[in-house]
Amino acid sequence: MPHKSKGFFTFAQNTENTDYVRLAYALALSLKHSQSNVKNLSIGITPGTTIDPRYAWVFDQIIEIPWGDSALNSEWKLENEWKAYWATPYDETIKLDCDMLFFTDISSWWDKLSSQSNDVIFANTVLNWRGEPISSDFYRKTFTKNKLPNIYTAFGYFRKSTFSHDVFTLAKIIFWNWETFYNEFLEPIERPGYLSTDIVFSIAMKIMDQDKSSYRSIEIPTFTHMKSYIQGWNYDNISEDWREHVVPFFTPTAVCRIGNHRQFYPLHYQLKDFITDNILEIYEDLLKNE
Repeated sequence: MPHKSKGFFTFAQNTENTDYVRLAYALALSLKHSQSNVKNLSIGITPGTTIDPRYAWVFDQIIEIPWGDSALNSEWKLENEWKAYWATPYDETIKLDCDMLFFTDISSWWDKLSSQSNDVIFANTVLNWRGEPISSDFYRKTFTKNKLPNIYTAFGYFRKSTFSHDVFTLAKIIFWNWETFYNEFLEPIERPGYLSTDIVFSIAMKIMDQDKSSYRSIEIPTFTHMKSYIQGWNYDNISEDWREHVVPFFTPTAVCRIGNHRQFYPLHYQLKDFITDNILEIYEDLLKNE
């Protein structure tokens, strides 16, 4: 495969309950439809995985995760995240969670990210379904209590460099020894008993970033984060299935509205059954005619 300087990358490791390759297929379709410049998505898969030909055509490259599957016995498959630096085929990469969709061309974001002095940039300000910045730390009290960089690894940018290499190498060490690092960096009152990619990379960035410039409040990159308790709802009983409170729908031209709000930013929908056959068919029909 020819080497390309810029591209999107995501891990798509299927589990017993979720077809993540299918979600990555939806993401790739949305990128093909919405982006004018960089629209290629490569995926990292569990070694030995057979990709359905219905999905394979849309991916730029299908890459077996290097050095085996570090998440072999894990349902969330987080333990391979540090390998993104080595798995990506691009000099500049936007690394995404695969349960996302794009509706607007973000070509200008590449230019802004490329021009920054920081070689690794994660989203640290995200939006609710109305496009408003989220201030609640309902799911992020560990970050608040421990003064960690408030990063969201669902959307991260990095370019090949010594600094990026060191960040991902350090993240590897933390992934392998996460309980030790949690004990060192997190106070007991807000110390989770589970592995978190956001926390791992936040600790790595705290160690690496002397002037804190990589996690100051920034507007780009960002995305719409659909966890229920940060949407600003004042219901007595909030469901983690946000569709019980607001209805999403797609038009035949792949315009997505949640409630009465059109979605413009990358949508981190999170609910793995959000991607229906109808949504896939909408994108497939649009791409056939482009």
